[in-house]
Amino acid sequence: VPVYPTRLPTSGIWRYELTRGLASGEAQLSWRPDEPTQRYELRLEGFIAGISVLDWVSSGTLDHAGIAPERFVIRRRGRDSQAANFQRDAGKITWSGPTHEVPLLPGVQDRLSWMLQLPAVVEAAPQRFGAGSSVVLMVIGARGGADVWTFGVVGAEAVGQVPALKLLRLPRKPRDVQVEVWLDPARGHLPLRALLTQPDGGAPLELLLQTGSTGP
Repeated sequence: VPVYPTRLPTSGIWRYELTRGLASGEAQLSWRPDEPTQRYELRLEGFIAGISVLDWVSSGTLDHAGIAPERFVIRRRGRDSQAANFQRDAGKITWSGPTHEVPLLPGVQDRLSWMLQLPAVVEAAPQRFGAGSSVVLMVIGARGGADVWTFGVVGAEAVGQVPALKLLRLPRKPRDVQVEVWLDPARGHLPLRALLTQPDGGAPLELLLQTGSTGP
């Protein structure tokens, strides 16, 4: 898996329209890097009809490869939390449930941190990522999943009236999620829209950046 130069955004809070199947609500992506300690916290919270449907937290450090997660936690209403632990001293990744482990490679991301790592890679060298190019990230889930995600650059595609750069992650295996993401070059390639389609026919999840959202 390649290690890319990155250009991460300053701290910010971005608000999204959230759609899951026929239901809609709102989500908030909070990014809190701390330059003196080189640590960060990234959180995605989503609500539909006032009920929490998303509560994902990624925390860790910032290094030469960009975001370096140490812990990724998914909290679910009425259920136990699930977590991936990036044990950097031991060079391995473990989970709160599954007993297996995998090697911890440079540049590895979790199911939330990729949403800022991918923009940071493109923002660092946008001239490298024209149509037909790709970004390759290893992505870790909270339930024991670990896979290589290859984002192919589709090219320019507007979201509404906003020019954007579309990237597509196609499933490699039957149970892989398909990910489409539109990055906004005018805002540090922040995700303007993201669409995650489940392999089992479950309701797709869509995030659409709200006009006037704060952040860089």
